[in-house]
Amino acid sequence: MPRALSELLYDVRWALAGGLGPRDLIPMLEHLVRATQADTPDGLFARQQLSELLLERAPWRAARLATEVLQHEDDHPAWAVLGLAHTLLGHYRSAARAFRAAVARSPGTASYHHNLGHLMDVAMGRPARALPSLQRAIRLAPTDVEIAASYAHALRGVGREGEALRVLRQALRDDARAAAVLERWVERAASPVGGSAS
Repeated sequence: MPRALSELLYDVRWALAGGLGPRDLIPMLEHLVRATQADTPDGLFARQQLSELLLERAPWRAARLATEVLQHEDDHPAWAVLGLAHTLLGHYRSAARAFRAAVARSPGTASYHHNLGHLMDVAMGRPARALPSLQRAIRLAPTDVEIAASYAHALRGVGREGEALRVLRQALRDDARAAAVLERWVERAASPVGGSAS
Protein backbone atom coordinates (compact mmCIF):
# COMPACT_ATOMS: atom_id res chain seq x y z
CA MET A 1 0.00 0.00 0.00
CA PRO A 2 1.44 3.41 -0.93
CA ARG A 3 2.48 5.52 2.04
CA ALA A 4 0.10 8.37 1.14
CA LEU A 5 -2.86 5.97 1.05
CA SER A 6 -1.80 4.39 4.34
CA GLU A 7 -1.62 7.82 5.96
CA LEU A 8 -4.98 8.86 4.54
CA LEU A 9 -6.59 5.66 5.86
CA TYR A 10 -5.05 6.26 9.26
CA ASP A 11 -6.35 9.84 9.28
CA VAL A 12 -9.87 8.76 8.30
CA ARG A 13 -10.00 6.04 10.96
CA TRP A 14 -8.65 8.47 13.55
CA ALA A 15 -11.26 11.07 12.55
CA LEU A 16 -14.08 8.52 12.77
CA ALA A 17 -12.89 7.28 16.17
CA GLY A 18 -12.56 10.86 17.38
CA GLY A 19 -16.08 11.76 16.34
CA LEU A 20 -15.17 14.42 13.81
CA GLY A 21 -18.18 15.82 12.02
CA PRO A 22 -19.18 15.59 8.36
CA ARG A 23 -17.52 18.93 7.54
CA ASP A 24 -14.12 17.38 8.21
CA LEU A 25 -14.85 13.77 7.31
CA ILE A 26 -16.53 14.21 3.93
CA PRO A 27 -13.48 15.77 2.19
CA MET A 28 -11.22 13.10 3.69
CA LEU A 29 -13.52 10.30 2.54
CA GLU A 30 -13.93 11.89 -0.91
CA HIS A 31 -10.15 11.82 -1.23
CA LEU A 32 -10.03 8.20 -0.05
CA VAL A 33 -12.73 7.21 -2.57
CA ARG A 34 -10.68 8.79 -5.38
CA ALA A 35 -7.53 7.04 -4.16
CA THR A 36 -9.02 3.52 -3.98
CA GLN A 37 -10.68 0.98 -6.23
CA ALA A 38 -14.26 0.09 -5.33
CA ASP A 39 -13.47 -3.64 -5.12
CA THR A 40 -10.79 -3.30 -2.43
CA PRO A 41 -11.46 -3.43 1.32
CA ASP A 42 -10.29 0.18 1.68
CA GLY A 43 -12.41 1.28 -1.26
CA LEU A 44 -15.50 -0.45 0.13
CA PHE A 45 -14.87 1.08 3.55
CA ALA A 46 -14.52 4.58 2.08
CA ARG A 47 -17.65 4.29 -0.04
CA GLN A 48 -19.77 2.90 2.80
CA GLN A 49 -18.68 5.59 5.24
CA LEU A 50 -19.18 8.37 2.68
CA SER A 51 -22.62 7.06 1.69
CA GLU A 52 -23.74 7.24 5.32
CA LEU A 53 -22.49 10.81 5.72
CA LEU A 54 -24.02 12.04 2.46
CA LEU A 55 -27.39 10.40 3.01
CA GLU A 56 -29.39 13.44 4.14
CA ARG A 57 -27.67 16.11 2.06
CA ALA A 58 -27.13 14.10 -1.15
CA PRO A 59 -29.35 10.98 -1.17
CA TRP A 60 -28.78 10.29 -4.88
CA ARG A 61 -25.00 10.23 -4.38
CA ALA A 62 -25.40 8.12 -1.23
CA ALA A 63 -27.48 5.62 -3.22
CA ARG A 64 -24.82 5.46 -5.94
CA LEU A 65 -22.05 4.84 -3.40
CA ALA A 66 -24.10 2.17 -1.61
CA THR A 67 -24.77 0.51 -4.96
CA GLU A 68 -21.03 0.48 -5.68
CA VAL A 69 -20.46 -1.28 -2.37
CA LEU A 70 -23.19 -3.82 -3.14
CA GLN A 71 -21.63 -4.65 -6.49
CA HIS A 72 -18.68 -6.10 -4.57
CA GLU A 73 -20.03 -7.04 -1.14
CA ASP A 74 -23.52 -8.10 -0.03
CA ASP A 75 -23.43 -5.88 3.04
CA HIS A 76 -26.45 -5.08 5.23
CA PRO A 77 -25.35 -1.51 6.13
CA ALA A 78 -25.11 -0.72 2.41
CA TRP A 79 -28.62 -2.11 1.86
CA ALA A 80 -29.86 0.06 4.75
CA VAL A 81 -28.27 3.20 3.30
CA LEU A 82 -29.77 2.36 -0.08
CA GLY A 83 -33.21 1.97 1.54
CA LEU A 84 -32.96 5.29 3.34
CA ALA A 85 -31.70 7.05 0.21
CA HIS A 86 -34.57 5.69 -1.87
CA THR A 87 -37.00 6.75 0.85
CA LEU A 88 -35.66 10.31 0.79
CA LEU A 89 -35.88 10.31 -3.00
CA GLY A 90 -39.50 9.12 -2.88
CA HIS A 91 -38.75 5.74 -4.50
CA TYR A 92 -40.72 3.75 -1.96
CA ARG A 93 -40.87 0.36 -3.69
CA SER A 94 -37.11 0.42 -4.22
CA ALA A 95 -36.68 1.48 -0.59
CA ALA A 96 -38.83 -1.44 0.59
CA ARG A 97 -36.75 -3.89 -1.49
CA ALA A 98 -33.54 -2.52 0.00
CA PHE A 99 -34.87 -2.66 3.57
CA ARG A 100 -36.04 -6.25 3.01
CA ALA A 101 -32.53 -7.11 1.83
CA ALA A 102 -31.03 -5.47 4.95
CA VAL A 103 -33.46 -7.40 7.19
CA ALA A 104 -32.64 -10.68 5.43
CA ARG A 105 -28.92 -10.15 6.03
CA SER A 106 -29.24 -8.89 9.60
CA PRO A 107 -32.57 -10.03 11.08
CA GLY A 108 -31.57 -8.96 14.58
CA THR A 109 -31.27 -5.26 13.71
CA ALA A 110 -34.37 -3.50 15.03
CA SER A 111 -33.83 -0.33 13.00
CA TYR A 112 -34.07 -2.26 9.71
CA HIS A 113 -37.43 -3.76 10.70
CA HIS A 114 -38.55 -0.33 11.93
CA ASN A 115 -37.53 1.44 8.73
CA LEU A 116 -39.37 -1.12 6.60
CA GLY A 117 -42.50 -1.01 8.76
CA HIS A 118 -42.57 2.77 9.02
CA LEU A 119 -42.13 3.06 5.25
CA MET A 120 -45.00 0.62 4.62
CA ASP A 121 -47.30 2.42 7.07
CA VAL A 122 -46.59 6.10 6.57
CA ALA A 123 -45.13 6.47 3.08
CA MET A 124 -47.07 3.69 1.36
CA GLY A 125 -50.28 3.86 3.43
CA ARG A 126 -50.30 0.13 4.21
CA PRO A 127 -50.48 -0.22 8.00
CA ALA A 128 -51.58 -3.87 7.91
CA ARG A 129 -48.48 -4.79 5.88
CA ALA A 130 -46.34 -2.74 8.26
CA LEU A 131 -47.38 -4.56 11.42
CA PRO A 132 -45.19 -7.70 11.12
CA SER A 133 -42.03 -5.60 10.65
CA LEU A 134 -42.94 -3.24 13.47
CA GLN A 135 -43.80 -6.16 15.79
CA ARG A 136 -40.34 -7.62 15.16
CA ALA A 137 -38.75 -4.23 15.75
CA ILE A 138 -40.53 -3.73 19.08
CA ARG A 139 -39.56 -7.25 20.19
CA LEU A 140 -35.92 -6.49 19.39
CA ALA A 141 -35.96 -3.02 20.99
CA PRO A 142 -38.84 -2.90 23.50
CA THR A 143 -37.73 0.40 25.07
CA ASP A 144 -37.24 2.34 21.84
CA VAL A 145 -39.85 5.11 21.91
CA GLU A 146 -39.66 5.84 18.16
CA ILE A 147 -40.33 2.20 17.31
CA ALA A 148 -43.21 2.10 19.80
CA ALA A 149 -44.72 5.25 18.28
CA SER A 150 -44.47 3.79 14.77
CA TYR A 151 -46.00 0.52 15.94
CA ALA A 152 -48.84 2.37 17.69
CA HIS A 153 -49.46 4.45 14.57
CA ALA A 154 -49.80 1.32 12.43
CA LEU A 155 -52.04 -0.35 15.03
CA ARG A 156 -54.28 2.69 15.00
CA GLY A 157 -54.27 2.60 11.20
CA VAL A 158 -55.87 -0.86 11.28
CA GLY A 159 -58.43 0.12 13.92
CA ARG A 160 -56.68 -1.36 16.97
CA GLU A 161 -56.74 1.85 19.05
CA GLY A 162 -56.80 0.12 22.44
CA GLU A 163 -53.70 -1.89 21.66
CA ALA A 164 -52.02 1.22 20.23
CA LEU A 165 -52.63 3.08 23.49
CA ARG A 166 -51.23 0.18 25.54
CA VAL A 167 -48.08 0.15 23.41
CA LEU A 168 -47.62 3.91 23.84
CA ARG A 169 -48.30 3.84 27.57
CA GLN A 170 -45.77 1.05 28.03
CA ALA A 171 -43.10 2.83 25.99
CA LEU A 172 -43.68 6.27 27.47
CA ARG A 173 -44.28 5.35 31.11
CA ASP A 174 -40.94 6.79 32.26
CA ASP A 175 -41.16 9.98 30.21
CA ALA A 176 -42.65 12.97 32.02
CA ARG A 177 -43.63 14.65 28.74
CA ALA A 178 -45.38 11.52 27.56
CA ALA A 179 -48.52 11.98 29.64
CA ALA A 180 -49.47 15.20 27.85
CA VAL A 181 -48.68 13.79 24.41
CA LEU A 182 -50.61 10.61 25.12
CA GLU A 183 -53.57 12.55 26.50
CA ARG A 184 -53.77 14.71 23.34
CA TRP A 185 -53.58 11.57 21.21
CA VAL A 186 -56.43 9.96 23.17
CA GLU A 187 -58.54 13.13 22.92
CA ARG A 188 -58.04 13.34 19.16
CA ALA A 189 -58.85 9.65 18.76
CA ALA A 190 -62.09 10.13 20.68
CA SER A 191 -63.15 13.32 18.88
CA PRO A 192 -66.19 12.99 16.61
CA VAL A 193 -64.44 14.91 13.80
CA GLY A 194 -62.55 11.81 12.75
CA GLY A 195 -59.57 11.81 15.05
CA SER A 196 -56.84 11.57 12.47
CA ALA A 197 -53.95 12.21 14.86
CA SER A 198 -50.67 10.57 14.08
